[in-house]
Amino acid sequence: MEMLIGMELFLIFIVVGFFIIWVWALMDIITSKFQEDLMQVVWLLVVFFLPFIGVLLYLLIGRAMKLIPKPKEDDPTNKYDLLARVKALLDDGIISEAEFEAEKQKILNS
Repeated sequence: MEMLIGMELFLIFIVVGFFIIWVWALMDIITSKFQEDLMQVVWLLVVFFLPFIGVLLYLLIGRAMKLIPKPKEDDPTNKYDLLARVKALLDDGIISEAEFEAEKQKILNS
């Protein structure tokens, strides 16, 4: 009898754990950008209607299809971050004042 209760608890933990992973996969698909817009809908349908196989496929294949955001070159904050790094190199004595000015002009003119 005790073994039967233990088996039931084990199955409940497996089902609850899988449900949590299934919900996580759905939320990850909804909140992510994919390289192709249609792929988001396809993965959502696959994971929703084929829960076990869909989640496994999404973890193995689908996550690699997500779009990785690239830093924008025109972003002014990116320029200031680069300037701060170059200034830190100057302050640490790694580069000279002339090298700092040359890098500063390159960053500001890009």
